[in-house]
Amino acid sequence: MLSMSTEDLKDYVYKAVNENPALEIVKKKNLKKDYQNSALYQQDPDVYQKSLESTEDKNETLQSHLIHQLRSMNLTKDEIELSEKLIYNLDENGFYGSMLAPESLLNKTRPVQNKDMLERCIQRIQAMDPVGTCCKSPEESLFVQAKLKDNCPPLALFILDGNIELLNPPEPLKVYQKLVNYQKEYHSKKFASEILLDKIKYDEYDTEDAIDFILHLNLHPAQGFTKDTNSNFENPDIILKVEKLPGSIVQSDYDRGLVMGDLNYHFQVKYASGQLPELKISQEFSIDRTNVQKALELIESLAFRESTIVLQGCAIVNFQKDFFLYGKEHLKVLTRKAVADQLGIHESTVSRMSAKKGSKYIQTEWGLFPASYFFPSGVNSDDGKVKVSSETIKLKIQEILETHGDENLSDSKITDLLNEQGIKIARRTVAKYRNLSGIRNSYLR
Repeated sequence: MLSMSTEDLKDYVYKAVNENPALEIVKKKNLKKDYQNSALYQQDPDVYQKSLESTEDKNETLQSHLIHQLRSMNLTKDEIELSEKLIYNLDENGFYGSMLAPESLLNKTRPVQNKDMLERCIQRIQAMDPVGTCCKSPEESLFVQAKLKDNCPPLALFILDGNIELLNPPEPLKVYQKLVNYQKEYHSKKFASEILLDKIKYDEYDTEDAIDFILHLNLHPAQGFTKDTNSNFENPDIILKVEKLPGSIVQSDYDRGLVMGDLNYHFQVKYASGQLPELKISQEFSIDRTNVQKALELIESLAFRESTIVLQGCAIVNFQKDFFLYGKEHLKVLTRKAVADQLGIHESTVSRMSAKKGSKYIQTEWGLFPASYFFPSGVNSDDGKVKVSSETIKLKIQEILETHGDENLSDSKITDLLNEQGIKIARRTVAKYRNLSGIRNSYLR
């Protein structure tokens, strides 16, 4: 079961339910729960419910609706290609937070498809009808919608820009007091600089206007469009979600999915594959001992699969702690054997979970990555003790080329600059990683 994708495992489970009368499905995935976890839903669920009920049902997919608008624009071939990838990478709610990281959609063989173009394409899609798709989360969508409206109160923008927790509860007097306290607490710190809130004159009535504006934004911009069943990209099989939470913990507890971070943060690893149905033993067939035993074995196997995956996720987070704390440039060389040795399991068990051909992904603060991403190869540093991952080297090469933008650096020169940074690497290896990053040689550049 570890080597199965969620889709394959789901088919396997449904087949078992059809063949075994002692098995019963408790519930199926409830898409609405995805939004019940959002900050704004928790502030005012009635407003959220009304927005769902008042939205017109459209006999059109979100993808086709966006693509139709895209075709009417005067864009380059690369912009159209990248925009289409972004559009087909949206989930049924119009967001990419549970899908592939947008950067992973860049065509590495097309250097013109860079981060600047990616940002322009994302912003263009966000401004299309319906406004607010192609965002990471509902909260980001609300912020995008607010920025694009001419009548947005500055205070509403401040609240939506990472401070939406101030709306809990969305009562003007309480929110106003929270804003005042936020401002005082911020400026009580030494060397505190000016913030946006300092430039905004507000009172309880302004706060009420800001709240009213926010509550009339569309939390669910893709509502009413039919699901696209013919998209060009498969939905990734998300099996783990890693959250960086404030506060340190004394020690890691893999059984609970907890991993130590640093003095300020720790991590929570959760099994986030919501595609599988929940199973239980049917009361009507509880006396059928043979089928009940088979049913129990399946339920226990699924639970073991989940716990094994979470344990491996915890080990990955522990080994790649700097990545989860600081970002992609801090990815370290890691072998599957190292994870297996730490957990006391066979290396093949880790390989099944992190195979490159599998569809198992890990959702992180920095985006969605295949599990295999966290097992990069690498080269030795100058001291021969620390290994530098291939992903870090690729990023270093890109940084060097961006820093020396006016110079057309050869692979030999890049090698020298990397060696100066303590990365012991050969010119042919630089050429290899440059090609893998989709960067042309100095002659073609």
